[in-house]
Amino acid sequence: MVTYLIGTDGEAASDAICDDLEQTSLGPDDHLVVVNVQMTDDVPHIREGKAALEVFEERFADGPEVEVHQLNRGKAPSRELVDYAETVDADRMLIALRRHSRTERVIFGSVAHSLLQRVTIPITLVPLDEGAD
Repeated sequence: MVTYLIGTDGEAASDAICDDLEQTSLGPDDHLVVVNVQMTDDVPHIREGKAALEVFEERFADGPEVEVHQLNRGKAPSRELVDYAETVDADRMLIALRRHSRTERVIFGSVAHSLLQRVTIPITLVPLDEGAD
């Protein structure tokens, strides 16, 4: 059994990660723990996060066990994912990779970059198509 911790921030990310997982030899005992981290109480953002989680429930309805969580505990997404990986004893992590300009990276940072510096488990960065939100 492999426990995958998956971070998603929108439906495009969820679709890309699901596409990647469908090419993986997932076993019937594998466990997908999908997390959407919110840093706001903004209702539209919360709804978008829930829709991103529903993608996994729908696409893997007949596959491995899927557990979804939307977290809004005031932690940055990278910190939340690192902590949650330890909580669920994750074997692997997957997130979608967005392309950022240099200015965006300096101002906003990068969840992927931060995770690569912190995680001790294998991490898969799934590239998003240009223009995917």
